[in-house]
Amino acid sequence: MTGAQPCFHCGEPVPPGTGFAVAIDGIRQPMCCPGCSAVASLIAGSGMGGFYRQRTAYSEKPASDAPAATPDEYLLYDDPALRAQYCRRENDHSEYASLLLGGVTCAACTWLIEQTLQREAGLLDAQVNLQQQRLSVRYDPQQLQPSRLFAVLESLGYRVRPFQASAQRAQLEQEYRADLRRVAVAGIGMMQVGMFGIALHAGDLQGIAQEYQMLLRSVSLLVASFVVAYSARPFFVTAWRHLRQGALVMDLPVALAIGLAFVASVWATFTGSGEVYFDSVVMFTFFLLLGRFFEKRVRRRHAIACQDAESHLPLAVLVQQEDGRWLRQSRRQLQRDDTVRVRAGEIIAVDGTVVTGSSAVREDTFNGEHVPRTVEPGDSVFAGTLNLEGSIDLRVDQLYENSRLAALQNSVDRAQRAKPALARMADRLSAWFVGAILIITAVTGVVWSQIAPDQVLWICLAVLVVSCPCALALATPAALTAAASALRAQGIIVHGENAIEALAHAKRLVFDKTGTLTQGRLQLESVIPCTAGEREPDLIAVATALQQYSNHPIANAFSGDAVAGLSAPRYVTGAGVEALWRGTRYRMGSERFCRELAPGLPPPPDAELYWVALCAGDRPLAWFGLSDPLRPEAATVVVAAREAGLSLALLTGDSSAAGRRLGSQLGFDFVATGLSPEDKMQQVRRWQEAGEVVMAVGDGLNDAPLLSLADASFAVASATDLARAQADFVVDDDNLHAVTRSLAKARQCVRVIRQNFIWALSYNGLGIPLAALGYIPPWAAALGMSLSSLIVVMNSLRLNRVQR
Repeated sequence: MTGAQPCFHCGEPVPPGTGFAVAIDGIRQPMCCPGCSAVASLIAGSGMGGFYRQRTAYSEKPASDAPAATPDEYLLYDDPALRAQYCRRENDHSEYASLLLGGVTCAACTWLIEQTLQREAGLLDAQVNLQQQRLSVRYDPQQLQPSRLFAVLESLGYRVRPFQASAQRAQLEQEYRADLRRVAVAGIGMMQVGMFGIALHAGDLQGIAQEYQMLLRSVSLLVASFVVAYSARPFFVTAWRHLRQGALVMDLPVALAIGLAFVASVWATFTGSGEVYFDSVVMFTFFLLLGRFFEKRVRRRHAIACQDAESHLPLAVLVQQEDGRWLRQSRRQLQRDDTVRVRAGEIIAVDGTVVTGSSAVREDTFNGEHVPRTVEPGDSVFAGTLNLEGSIDLRVDQLYENSRLAALQNSVDRAQRAKPALARMADRLSAWFVGAILIITAVTGVVWSQIAPDQVLWICLAVLVVSCPCALALATPAALTAAASALRAQGIIVHGENAIEALAHAKRLVFDKTGTLTQGRLQLESVIPCTAGEREPDLIAVATALQQYSNHPIANAFSGDAVAGLSAPRYVTGAGVEALWRGTRYRMGSERFCRELAPGLPPPPDAELYWVALCAGDRPLAWFGLSDPLRPEAATVVVAAREAGLSLALLTGDSSAAGRRLGSQLGFDFVATGLSPEDKMQQVRRWQEAGEVVMAVGDGLNDAPLLSLADASFAVASATDLARAQADFVVDDDNLHAVTRSLAKARQCVRVIRQNFIWALSYNGLGIPLAALGYIPPWAAALGMSLSSLIVVMNSLRLNRVQR
């Protein structure tokens, strides 16, 4: 139907006599059917006509034979059993759902979906991952139900269903096979046409009969036609869809080069005059597809491994029943405090505490280390790790939704939804670059039409091919993906690739003290008897027995042998613990608590340690000095950070002299103690206002605001959930060396990105003039362009090397 006006929504021809039209931005636009008219009316009526200005491809046409969707049709998805498969409850006012979308073609689609859903009452957040065709939504279940989300999305013309990793993997596998088939067809075609091309070129030099020349050209035409129609089809489809909307993309010069060379060769074949370049056409197609195939595999290799961590967990587990029997039941039926048995060689399905048995657990899922960790009763184990040696019984602490493995999955999802500033800059640069290339090609054609008209087509083709900005577009994402993957292999989860860029430019490193530079647990440092004749082991044994009844963290510092026979124990919150032993009341705790019983208790020796008193009746016995030991690697990390050119600051809420002493011991440039979370934030703001890029390391609940404010932030393994949620980097191997390793990797990543940009721009800066001057034939341009992209990818892969 030549000359038919395209539908403004889906792009299909509008049948003659149809009266469907919708006013968008004050202009009546043609529609091909009632479905497109309804969807366009909904978009325009919602005040989001800007969708049509931003999209880079036509939307999918609604099914004409499908009845209009109503919310009642999706009530099935509100059923609790089905809902549990794709939704998880975060708290009483927040629920998270993951949906798989169909028909999402470009960034404008993601904008339309997110903006439309934001209008729904009760929606807290909506993020579309274009690459994975995945919609992540957070909403208040008291105000909004999943059925409403399904209905709204279907009314916009998108297919939606609960996200399933199996369906996504099948889709990725289907794309992989399709890409591989296109590369294989182009490769076989290149070999066949190449053989004919050699014969034709030899015939031009040595002479060839007309009938043999026509035979070779005709066979080459057949093979090249199949390669262009099948293997090169994605270039033409993408370029045409975007061109109809006035958008310039990288596939446009590619499609022009392939199309013009092919059409010119067909003309030469049928007229029996001029040269044919079927070999250049198929060679260009093959090299470009091969480069993109490897590039896509590199980008998706690590993402596929983390797309659905839950799918690697066992479906059924062995659970102890109330009567003591062990029965296998679905993992989804587990409850907290259930007891499950994990045999040797099985994957642990839940976060739990070992109750019975001992074994070794491999935790490379989290820390990248294949050396197993020995676990015994009382130790914690995590879902997704492998039990290697013996059978163990676990008490279920957290189900999958709140497990450490789920947190890892959520971190990966967060990183995939963020688009770094460097990548956005590369996208803008690529779009301008395509426009500039088309202008350069047109000027080249005009000039050569005056010099050598018979060479115009091939020189213009060479310019189009050699200038394809694929390497430029790959310069940033390939490097960022490789760097994030390398960090994850070292137990460092990157919450957003923007953080890598900020980290690389950091000038000041801020540490919290307790639990970050220190181990976060008290240990016995000193025992000072108050009266002569008291033996230190006897004093520690009494103290250990008393601390068995204490809920205070200092109790963990007393774990040796304890005396027996204590009676009438009593724990006093905020003061200490007391009990009777051999008819005498013993009391241990704060100075005030013990002085009530023993007025003659001397003051604590000094303020360097945390002191706890012990007395028996009215007789003071001893002072116990406790300290929070420094992490073994802390001093080395501080030295490495200073050698990296960072200014060091210690901001702590601890008002004792320990903070000052620690800062002096490690040589910090700035130390502030007794700070509230607001005080820490004010100090960081002052540095940022002075132009400094600040990175921060913390672990506690009070560190979350600081981590959120810093340009780049780290949460160590023992951090609270809130601190981990606010941090850009989560260190899962509980080692501060991860901070300096991340800094080195981020700086290396920025260097690699800079190298990629220099290489891509230098290649185009050198190749375009040479092609315009006629020194590069189309087939060599195709080879050079593909090699340029592969060099960028291979240079980025150097970031995958893990530093030990």
